[in-house]
Amino acid sequence: MIKVIEIEKHSMKNYDILFKQITEKIAHTDFSGYTVQYPPLFLWKSIDSGIEILNAWKSILGKKQKYLGLYVHLPFCKQRCSYCRYFALKLKRQSVLEDYLSALKKEIQIYRKVFYKSPIRSVYFGGGTPSLLSIRQLDDLFSYIYVNFNLSQYQQIIFEGNSDFLDFKKLKLLKKWGVNRLTIGVQSLDPKVIKAVNRYQSQNSFLECFQSARKAKIENINVDLMAGLPSQTIKSAFQTLKTVIKLRPEMIHVHPFYPTISSTFIQKGQRLSEQNMEIREKIVLMSQRLIQKAGYKPIKFDADGENETARNIQLSDAIEYNAPFLGLGAGAVSHATNYVRYVNTTDINEYINKLNKGKLPILSGCHLTKKDEMIYFVTSSLRYGTVDKFRFRKLFNIDLNSVFPEEIIYLKKRNKIIDNQRFIVSKMRNIGEYLIYSKYFYDKKLIFNFRKGFLNTNIKRKLKEKDIRYMLL
Repeated sequence: MIKVIEIEKHSMKNYDILFKQITEKIAHTDFSGYTVQYPPLFLWKSIDSGIEILNAWKSILGKKQKYLGLYVHLPFCKQRCSYCRYFALKLKRQSVLEDYLSALKKEIQIYRKVFYKSPIRSVYFGGGTPSLLSIRQLDDLFSYIYVNFNLSQYQQIIFEGNSDFLDFKKLKLLKKWGVNRLTIGVQSLDPKVIKAVNRYQSQNSFLECFQSARKAKIENINVDLMAGLPSQTIKSAFQTLKTVIKLRPEMIHVHPFYPTISSTFIQKGQRLSEQNMEIREKIVLMSQRLIQKAGYKPIKFDADGENETARNIQLSDAIEYNAPFLGLGAGAVSHATNYVRYVNTTDINEYINKLNKGKLPILSGCHLTKKDEMIYFVTSSLRYGTVDKFRFRKLFNIDLNSVFPEEIIYLKKRNKIIDNQRFIVSKMRNIGEYLIYSKYFYDKKLIFNFRKGFLNTNIKRKLKEKDIRYMLL
């Protein structure tokens, strides 16, 4: 009797070049900034029917949603920082802000009919610079949200702010309305760097803001820093981080500076040299060592923190539980789980005019399949190091290895993941590798269509290590 040995086969090919090009396309077209989008935002199509969107939410909220999120986008800033690649605008007139807030209330009213009974677990105020709002405007906005949404069981309310617009009175008001996680955008405390990136805060204003937040008893403070900014040196980054660590915020983020065509840095013809990128990489590594040496630890689906309560639960819920979230405001993204991802218009006048006519201000969207949700879960989880197979099965009622057998075999062969009984564990050495290799989980039809639309996808060509290492988003 002849024993037949079946050899495992897979059709995966080397698409590193293609996935690098897709990553660059995403970086140049995705202004959302809050969550990674799958399918990529540049593939989304026009959605004309607000009724379709509301019906999708009715179907979702017809069942109990334990992890429902609400995101509120306030896109205005005093001035636009040169590194910013997301949807944010310089506020030229207070009347524009008042008109925007009036339109935001009308958007809330449209969704209220569907959402008012469903408990919201997390609320996130992002921007832009939400702290740019006056005490009166903030008080009115919070009040309106509490009246029209069910916040009786909320776990976290997050508020982003700039220290120059957060005095004790304003922070006390935020505490009154339940804010229990404050993100202070700092980026750097070096005056040369602050000037180079068109920011305006001083070290004193940051220190005063931090102490005022402590005095107001806001439970969790997160500080955002950046690595590799123009005029930034390793020494100045070290000094900024040393000052921040001494304050003991509950969480510290260090974001690498990766300019895109949406940033004024690129628009003014500036570029990062290889030396700039090497400094950026050294600052990122130095920062991680210093932060963890100071007693902070990696928090699941977030950065380095003192405890689990410091994490952004809206973002982690969106990944770990594939949770739905509603985005309000111009440029805000929504995820109606298993139905659609969509984004609001970034044209302020269009946003206001559509809502004045009683219409949802939707720019584009993408209808979702179950496979899309699976791919989102796997690729987003890999960003943080591990994919939980038990969680995958609980969410999708199927084994992860049976859905992605070829992808797992291929990435194991290239020594980019470890596959054990409980987890897929990333062996990717940097964010650049993640951005390329995670895309091997993309839908094959999508990859096929990408190959038709992108040039120079010769699979025989290999990327140099530095080409991957410096792809920091």
